[in-house]
Amino acid sequence: MSRKKYEITEAAHPKYPWLHRIRAICQVNEQVSPGMLGGYVQTEDNLSQEGTCWIYDQAVCCEEAAVADDGRMFDGAVARGSALVGGDARMFERAMAEGNSSFFSGELKEDARLAGNAVVQQSDNGLSPLIGGKSNVYGTVCGWFVVNDNIFEGEHYVNRTEDMFILKEGKREVLVKQRKLEPPEEYRKGKNKREDRER
Repeated sequence: MSRKKYEITEAAHPKYPWLHRIRAICQVNEQVSPGMLGGYVQTEDNLSQEGTCWIYDQAVCCEEAAVADDGRMFDGAVARGSALVGGDARMFERAMAEGNSSFFSGELKEDARLAGNAVVQQSDNGLSPLIGGKSNVYGTVCGWFVVNDNIFEGEHYVNRTEDMFILKEGKREVLVKQRKLEPPEEYRKGKNKREDRER
C-alpha cells in the first residue's frame, strides 16, 4: 500500500459541517509541504493520495467528485456530483465542475461551470482551454480556446492549431500566431558551404 500524502482533519467547513479540511503529511508538490492545510473534502475518495493533485484555500471537492493526477483547485472552486478534475487542470475563484464532467487540462475560473457530460482537455499539440466569465459548458472543448460563452451538450469545439480561438458572448474570433519563414535544412547547409568557400 502506498504512503498517504494527506489526512482529513476534524476542522469542519463553516457552512457545510460534513466537509473537513485536509492537511499535508509529506511534500505533495512545489507549493504544499508537510503540515500545510488545504481545502475541504467529504471523504478520502475526493482527493487522490497519488500524484501532485491538491485542494487549496476554501476550495471544496465533495459527493462523488474526485481530484487526481496534477489537478488543482484554488480559492472557492467547487467540484461535486461525479466530476473529475485531473491531468493538469486548474480551477480558480468560484468555478464549478459538476455532473459527469471531466476536466483534464486548462483553467476554469471566475463563475464558469462545467456540467452534464462536459469534457475539457488539451489538444495533441499540448495547448489547453481557458474558460471564464459566466460560461456554462456541457459539450467538449479541446485545444487553445478562450471561452466566455455557453457550450451546449453535443457541441464539440476542437482546435489542433497554435492559433487562439475565442468564443465570447456568441461571437467567434481567432488570434493568429505569427510564424516566421524558416529556411529548409538543405538551404542552411548549402549557405554554410558557400560562406566557407568565400572565406
